[in-house]
Amino acid sequence: MTGRVLWAISLPAAVLGWAGVVILTWAVPPTPLAYAAVLPLLALAVTMTLAPPVWTVASRYHWAGVGERPALALRVATWVGLWVAACVGLRLAGVLDGVIALALVVVLSLIEMFLRQVARR
Repeated sequence: MTGRVLWAISLPAAVLGWAGVVILTWAVPPTPLAYAAVLPLLALAVTMTLAPPVWTVASRYHWAGVGERPALALRVATWVGLWVAACVGLRLAGVLDGVIALALVVVLSLIEMFLRQVARR
């Protein structure tokens, strides 16, 4: 995957994700099914919004591996999108706490470190 492909995929997917979030939060009555549909769209929207800037910053500052491969920037943005969707889902359930949000960050960071170590071997 090249940087141009990342931008070409990310921009339309981000627009569609944010449009879906807006439609489901403003036009659909708040039901558990609507909440269940909003969370994956929110993860997609955040991921695709952050992927190009993460890749741009990583390539500019020469982060190890991420700047050369846009797919790794997409994976990092995916972790952030999953974290945001999980935090929003936990907030809707009324159980989000700072410790829980921090624990999610730690777990997702450890998973990413494990995946990078496996890729090196």
